Amino acid sequence: MPTYDEFFEVLNEASEVLDSERGKAFEYRPLSSDGKPGSLLDFHEDQLPLLVVPDFHARPYFLLNILEHQIFDEADLGGAATVFEAVAQGRLRLLCVGDILHTERGTRERWAAAYIEFLKEIYTGPSISAEMQEGLCLLCALLVLKKEFPSYVHILKGNHENILNENGGGDFAFKKFVDEGEMCRCFIQEYYGDDILYLMNCVEKGLPLFYFGKQCSVSHAEPMRAFGRQELIDARQNEEVVRGLIWTNNGEAEEKSARVTVQNLFDAGVPKGYLYLGGHRPVQGNYKLLQDGFYIQIHNPGKQNVVFVQPDKSIDLESDIINVANKEML
Repeated sequence: MPTYDEFFEVLNEASEVLDSERGKAFEYRPLSSDGKPGSLLDFHEDQLPLLVVPDFHARPYFLLNILEHQIFDEADLGGAATVFEAVAQGRLRLLCVGDILHTERGTRERWAAAYIEFLKEIYTGPSISAEMQEGLCLLCALLVLKKEFPSYVHILKGNHENILNENGGGDFAFKKFVDEGEMCRCFIQEYYGDDILYLMNCVEKGLPLFYFGKQCSVSHAEPMRAFGRQELIDARQNEEVVRGLIWTNNGEAEEKSARVTVQNLFDAGVPKGYLYLGGHRPVQGNYKLLQDGFYIQIHNPGKQNVVFVQPDKSIDLESDIINVANKEML
């Protein structure tokens, strides 16, 4: 578990980095109408490859395997490089679609045990502590990467980025197996205190919501309806936009909402082969096609899949979805 001082420093620095994404050096994040860094990441003219990572859900080993994965081989410009090396060298961008906390797979018994503790008003018992250790070490690692490589590491807000377990601003209190959202809030408040709770909320509120790239666009969930460019930039000022990018269930989105959103971003029409990627709802296999194959869900909690997006070619869903899992863990 991160110590109080370690966690405070990481959160405070990450919040400052997110707030500093403004000006010439950060043209990829246009300012919202209130003068703060907007919710749109605009990389549609970018020439760097991109690695899109679906929901983490408290899997620190997933991040470790991503960073250690060899993404470039000797035939590529610059020689062999792991994902970490490529990001550090400014040769690759890393994009996470959100949902950092709350394990989903193989942990129902632990959540049930933690809930029994919670009902007894034991908020930092062994079961929830084991859960939070995994989630918080992952969160800290991601935020350190963001601090060290702010232009090359990006984290979108998901529906699980709601440490206060609020209803409002596009967020909803979270329950799945038990009462995970409230249990995590109570753990942070009792184990670390209100200052850490406040800083976690600041980081979450500073995360962007939409990535607009050369070969794909990405949000945590399927867009509920078609959104315009300024709506995406100013999303934090409209809870309906936030909700429509992080909470959409399968079957809820308006017809062609993904394609029309992208059309609203391109001046000359959507390029051939362009796709819209998202996580949020689990899939069987490597992906699920929605909206006539334009919107692609890529979150399989039983796999460690990422999507490698190259700037000069359309995404091939059969070859560009990569399993980074350590063979010993398969």
